[in-house]
Amino acid sequence: MNVAQSIQAYLQDHGIKQTFIAEKCGWSKQKMSHIVNGKSKMTVEDYQTLCRAIGVPYELFLEDNQD
Repeated sequence: MNVAQSIQAYLQDHGIKQTFIAEKCGWSKQKMSHIVNGKSKMTVEDYQTLCRAIGVPYELFLEDNQD
């Protein structure tokens, strides 16, 4: 599972709507969708913004993806 998939699963598991997070991040719904579905590359700044909006440590989604 890649980082975007981990984020998507976390949002689904916790009942968090992508539109809610997009608003908290100051992004369009389209940008949020593209990031979470892996259609757009996520920058480090995007990742940090998203983690702050969700209220999780930066390491959370990275730890899931280590081999």
